[in-house]
Amino acid sequence: MDRPSPAPGRRAPPLSPDGLVAGYVARMPAAGVRETIVLPGGPRLYMLLGGAGDARLTRRGRRSDLLPRVGFIGPTTTIAQLDHGDALLFGLRLRATAWATLFDRDLSRFTDRIVPLATIDPVAPPIVCDPGAGAAAAFAPWLAARCASGHARDAVAQRIVARIDASPRTSVAEIGAALGLTPQQVSAACLHAFGLPPKRLLMLRRFVRVLRRLLPDPTATGRVLWEAGYVDHSHFAKDCRRFLDTSLHGIRQRLGDGGDPL
Repeated sequence: MDRPSPAPGRRAPPLSPDGLVAGYVARMPAAGVRETIVLPGGPRLYMLLGGAGDARLTRRGRRSDLLPRVGFIGPTTTIAQLDHGDALLFGLRLRATAWATLFDRDLSRFTDRIVPLATIDPVAPPIVCDPGAGAAAAFAPWLAARCASGHARDAVAQRIVARIDASPRTSVAEIGAALGLTPQQVSAACLHAFGLPPKRLLMLRRFVRVLRRLLPDPTATGRVLWEAGYVDHSHFAKDCRRFLDTSLHGIRQRLGDGGDPL
């Protein structure tokens, strides 16, 4: 699907890492944290420093092959656990629209996959960092290089996400009508930019946004669920089982004192 170009005479706003990154995670082996929960959604980047090099990802009881030291985690459709042993882990979670801004490639090729960073960006600058500098500093050179690569923002991806966030109860048909796209065009745009078919994108984006709000604040359940378009708590509980294989209480217990999920 072709990207719309900026209107003649107008320049697209300059890219900024702050507009591309949803959050950073750092796991220090000295703190005894040997695993990191990876919530559904994404995509993400990570890097491992030190350790035995035996990191793996576990998803629904299945363990991956050994992970690359610097890798890209495509969109994930269920919860996973990144076991990094005694290695220092730095992670970066991209915003939903970031992929279509940084790359002109079909993200669905990497859904539920982990690949070396060089697979998606063969000309990526080496990621070398001071362990004490933090995750943001570790990924700053790569983000700066991507921002300088000349890609334009994907207007269709931006509008799809804006529509979903503004109206959580919206349907795929309503998104297509609002954007002037056929169902086939909506499907192609969602697979290319988000790695997911439209209906799954709607469900997963709503669920993960609610989950990230409720994890630190369990008292806000009713209000947050209603604002997000959930009919009642049982509706949300069904999505918890679908995407997390457990309840909201269960995922809180699993996170424990390990800090924020990736």
